[in-house]
Amino acid sequence: MSSRDDDNSSGRSSDDGINHDINDDHGRGRGSDDGVNHDINDDHGGRRNDDRSSDDNSSGGVNVSGNHKAFKFEIVNGQVTAVYEVKDGELKSKSLTDGGRKSYTVDGNDVIRTEIKPFGTEITRYSDDNGDGIYLRTSEQWQVSSNSNGVTPKFTDIIHFSHTSGDDRIAVRSGEDCRGGNGADDFVVREAAHLHIGDFSSREGDLLIFDTGLGLTSRDQLASYVTDTHHDGQNFIVNFGSDVSITLVGVQADQVSWNDVSVLS
Repeated sequence: MSSRDDDNSSGRSSDDGINHDINDDHGRGRGSDDGVNHDINDDHGGRRNDDRSSDDNSSGGVNVSGNHKAFKFEIVNGQVTAVYEVKDGELKSKSLTDGGRKSYTVDGNDVIRTEIKPFGTEITRYSDDNGDGIYLRTSEQWQVSSNSNGVTPKFTDIIHFSHTSGDDRIAVRSGEDCRGGNGADDFVVREAAHLHIGDFSSREGDLLIFDTGLGLTSRDQLASYVTDTHHDGQNFIVNFGSDVSITLVGVQADQVSWNDVSVLS
């Protein structure tokens, strides 16, 4: 896939696992306030793992199944008038404009959010597939402005929050059940948070793409932020300080290597 060709990182041998390389080459762990998480929290209001939507409906609130961030919109005469996020079965009000940086439009049964970013705009589509009034994120796209300054993301295609049976480009976001399918999937990491990725398979050609817009330039630089890697008996976990991690669900340490990683920004 084209994103593999865009990797500007230095190559590593395919039989060197991530766990092996990090422990041997980058054992100088950073403190929790010194790594990637520091950058994202200062610049982009980083999300946390406790942002995950909950199935808990014991309080009589809104019920949401599955690990997905869920939202509710008040729509009057085809206009979005209020935005809520579902957390722990309750509706939490969110800013409708965020100081003029966000806007919402209605497109059939979908809602589209446009957010101004330093590099251009981020377009997120929400869908209510079953008509219960609860919307899930279905896709997002970063569009880079021609006059943007500084670090800009490289991956500008539409990426999705669900998979098909073919080759997919999956958005990796906190609070989402990020899963691939049977094809060669690109998992596009957009933020520094506690992230979970299911069905990652190097044998099927899956790839972890870091396109965060934070200025990452290589796999070596990314590896320098790693503070710990371990296997918990079921999952392979890479920690970048205390506030940022990537969990590869059901993956053994010898089933992933730095050849499965592409760093774009």
